Amino acid sequence: MSQGTLRMYLNKKEPYSLSTETILRLALDISRGMEYLHSQGVIHRDLKSSNLLLNDEMRVKVGDFGTSCLETQCREAKGNMGTYRWMAPEMIKEKAYTRKVDVYSFGIVLWELTTALLPFQGMTPVQAAFAVAEKVCLIRNSLFLFVY
Repeated sequence: MSQGTLRMYLNKKEPYSLSTETILRLALDISRGMEYLHSQGVIHRDLKSSNLLLNDEMRVKVGDFGTSCLETQCREAKGNMGTYRWMAPEMIKEKAYTRKVDVYSFGIVLWELTTALLPFQGMTPVQAAFAVAEKVCLIRNSLFLFVY
């Protein structure tokens, strides 16, 4: 798409610089796209800012369905589909999952919209996965426990 990916857009922004109006507009576009996919029984499994495309009007389109599946066909699927920084704990732990993994990833994207930062910045992808799987995250030298 003409404006690239949401991640490319966020990389050009200062942290915490997006207006509330911009955050809400982008978030609504993403949620509407995901609502449609879920209504069709599709689990994206790799929802992240680099798979969200921006057009000339700065409207978001969900893209990259390479790891997507129909919920009826992957309901009991296990394994690491997706990208660790955005991946839900049950996927990291290779447990059975549902469309809720996309909801988790959407939450990470909302955090990105709010901060313009890369999730788990300063960690390797494997360290980020461990932090999520163990529900522990070090942020700015503080210990946070995830409630999930």
